[in-house]
Order: sequence, then structure tokens, then C-alpha cells
Amino acid sequence: MNALAGIGAALYGAGWELRRRAWASGRSAPQRVDARVVSIGNITVGGAGKTTLVLHLAARARERALGAAVVCRRYRPGPGGEGDEERMYRAALGTTACHAGTSKLALAREAAAAGARLVLVDDGFSHWPLARDADVVLLDSTDLLGGGRLLPAGRLREPLRALQRATAIVVSRLGQGEDPAPFFEVAGRYAPAALLAAGRHRTSAVVDLKGSVAVASGRARVLTATGNPGAVERSAREAGFADVELAAYRDHHWWTVEEARRELARAGEATLLLTRKDAVRWPLDPAEGRVAVLDVEWEWVAGGERLERHVFEGA
Repeated sequence: MNALAGIGAALYGAGWELRRRAWASGRSAPQRVDARVVSIGNITVGGAGKTTLVLHLAARARERALGAAVVCRRYRPGPGGEGDEERMYRAALGTTACHAGTSKLALAREAAAAGARLVLVDDGFSHWPLARDADVVLLDSTDLLGGGRLLPAGRLREPLRALQRATAIVVSRLGQGEDPAPFFEVAGRYAPAALLAAGRHRTSAVVDLKGSVAVASGRARVLTATGNPGAVERSAREAGFADVELAAYRDHHWWTVEEARRELARAGEATLLLTRKDAVRWPLDPAEGRVAVLDVEWEWVAGGERLERHVFEGA
């Protein structure tokens, strides 16, 4: 299996290099839209915290009256035809501030035509057709370099040298009081010209499905279908739950009614705890079962002001 994975990674890398050279040759050129375009991306599979940072930057842009819009791929849509990320963005920012579909270039054009001065592209680093004014790349501090190997042998979607394209590197998911300097030292080797910043996911509240504050103590069964289940478990402990059990499903999984009721039964007297992204995929009525939502917010640890100036400059 390891040998096959290595062969797969070599083929994957060769395909990536052919694509890179095709774009570098000028035969195809990224196309611009009439707005400032900033990608918030990563180079690994799994959750590095992009959605939380995009929500933070969109809120900060709104404070500056910049007219920001978010572009995201409609990935694994649910029964209503929407993806979980677009549901989150529309709930937080309004229905007109999120443009979701299959072509990020087309969506960015749509957002600009609708009047957006700043277009935040969720997961746009590897999207070659759309020209960007800034490329912000998140590196998860718990697995900074994604194991150093390309898919399928490792977690890298692009070789580490691709980080040279980044205009800014954000180290994410730092622990409370953790020093970002060692992570900056490593990141700087691969992206020497990039601005460096660091942040963490701060637990902001635990609420029930109707939005009322819930008790964050005792036992919790964390039910999540996100890219980094371990990070959700850590956040649950930070929120105040002492005894935490983790139940992880495939990223972006939409639970059926039967699955949801089975998970409630497994939780027993414990709180069944979801993330905000999981909650938009929860199929049961809020009155059914003891279910709570773990809300997190982006919190800068280092370099936040410079990073935000870099994102908003010229918008």
C-alpha cells in the first residue's frame, strides 16, 4: 500500500507540474474581475480554519463599509441543493453576500457585477483561472506541512514550493498561549517573501439550536463531519466540557433523520455537541434531543493588523 501511495503521489506531482507549466507558459492567463480578489486557501486536505477566517474578514470588511462578498464552491450539496459552507455564509452575512457554485471565476464576476468591492474566495489558492490581488494561505499548526507528502501518500494538494505564490501565510489553530515564532521560522523557509500572521479558534459560546445559551459542562458527545475533528474536540474541552467523546463522520456529511436519532441515543444523558457548520446539516427539529452548538471565533495571536491591511488594501 505504501508503494502504491508513493506511485500515486509521483503521478499526482507530475500532473501538478504539467498544469503549473501550462499556466506559467502564458498559453492560459488568469482572468481579472472588477473588484479586489483575495483568496483564503490552504495546500492540504482537511480543515485548516478557512471558513472561520473568511467570516472574520468579511465581518471586518463590513465594518469598513467595503461591500465584501464571499465566493465558495458548492461542495457536496445537501437535500436542498445548498452546500454547508454557503449556508453558513448566508446565515452570517446575508443571502446576497455569498455566491456559490462550481466556477469560482464565474462567481467572482457575478459578485463584482453585483457591486462587491472586495471578493473573498474560500479555498481559491489552487484555482488558476481567477487572478487574485492577494493569496492568503493557512497552515494548521497541528500539522504545519501536511506530512510533507503529496496525495495520496500524504495530505498535500500541492508541493510545498507552491507556498512561494502566497502573499501571506497564516498559522492557524494555535493553542492558548502558544508561541507562533517556531511556526513562522518553518513557514518562512518556504515563503520567504510572504507576510506572516497567526491566529486561533476561540470558543465564543455554546448555544442550543434555537440560539439560547446552553450549559458547557459535564459530558459531551462531539458529533462532527468537518475536516479536523480533533480540533473540534479540543474546542469542546476549552468550552468547559470535561468528559468529551468524539464521533467523526466524513467531511461535509449530511445526516439522515435515522442517523441523527441514532447519535442522540448514543449520547444518552450527555450533550450532543455540533459545530456551527455541522448544525446547518442537522435534520431534526430543535426541540428533539439535547443538542448544542459550539460557536468559535477567529482570534489573532500575531500579525493580525498587518494581515487585515494586506487583505483590504485597495478595496
